[in-house]
Amino acid sequence: MNSAFLIEHTAQEFWALVGEAPSYPGDIKMAITLTMPLELYGVPGLRVADVLEWTQKVRIAYDMPGYNRRLHGCLLADRDKGTIFYDAGDSGDEQRFTLAHELAHFLLDYQAPRRRAITILGPSILAVLDGERPPTISEQLHAALSDVSLGPMSHFMERPDEGLPASIVLDIENRADRLALELLAPASCLQEMMIVSTAPRGFNQRLSFLTQQLIVTYGLPATIADSYARYILAQMGESGVYDWLFATGDEIF
Repeated sequence: MNSAFLIEHTAQEFWALVGEAPSYPGDIKMAITLTMPLELYGVPGLRVADVLEWTQKVRIAYDMPGYNRRLHGCLLADRDKGTIFYDAGDSGDEQRFTLAHELAHFLLDYQAPRRRAITILGPSILAVLDGERPPTISEQLHAALSDVSLGPMSHFMERPDEGLPASIVLDIENRADRLALELLAPASCLQEMMIVSTAPRGFNQRLSFLTQQLIVTYGLPATIADSYARYILAQMGESGVYDWLFATGDEIF
């Protein structure tokens, strides 16, 4: 499935499950609480040790490599449900993006592969996915032929302190970022906003305008809003290089 289509379809499917079109800024916390098998757990100044302490209290065997670093958010998922940890000391816009990012991990990297395995191998594969028994030789063969991963699908995914990675269109973390952004600020809505006659002209002006819309209207953190605005304009075929090459004091668009 085309990656862009998958992202858009997944976001639409989620809001359809909520039962109403999202308002902006979106109340992603309430939407998750109403529709998903996810517990939300806010911890001021969230760090790795906080998550590991929680797993010890509930007697879940998890480990996380690296030092006791600060986290914006973290997802633990197992047996078709999960817990999202988030830094309750973060600003509201940071919390909103963190929750959407961890939800994206649950939908794309946990729930979707699990459903695919059940569709291809049948409901009996749940015992394998949940770590209750090893796969049979037949199940291993069918899984290999169908490119399905077996074994416990327990994920310990985090949103670290750095915000967005260098690019928002790379690999698993960036795919989660893209879905989080689509959930909170759909690309189609932004593109429609930027093609109307009243939209600013000139790349820098358009970038500034769109970034402000993402911050004020859609409630995104400033650094993430800037990255997403650049991505949207690039998808529309716009680039600041033209302003730089041909700047004469007049608008070029």
